[in-house]
Amino acid sequence: MQLIKVSIYLFIILAFSKPEEKSIAVMHYNTAQEITGVYVLTSCENSRFKIKIEKKAGAYFFLIFDRDKIISKGKLKEQKNDDVIYLAFGKIGGVYNENKIQIQNYGNSMNEYEHFTQCDEKYLSFIKS
Repeated sequence: MQLIKVSIYLFIILAFSKPEEKSIAVMHYNTAQEITGVYVLTSCENSRFKIKIEKKAGAYFFLIFDRDKIISKGKLKEQKNDDVIYLAFGKIGGVYNENKIQIQNYGNSMNEYEHFTQCDEKYLSFIKS
């Protein structure tokens, strides 16, 4: 749903832009979409956890690995607000920025959750390899 909104928004911008502005808008859109690849959490247990993002038939999908075992998989949800790209890996939310995915690992007493119980850090940085 969000990707459709972004596409419609981009179409409107391109339709009403001056010719010299169109190439800038397209280049900005394309650079924001370079999220495919393997992201590694190097700070926890010798790079035990990895996230792989693939694009198939125009949609993004993810696999989360604990060493070689897939512990979660599904369709990646992507939302862009201003210059921030938010990603949802099922119940795990993250922020994408410059080849890095930042995930809040656990909450607080009002909002309790923990994603990667083996890692003590509150914020985990998965870096593109």
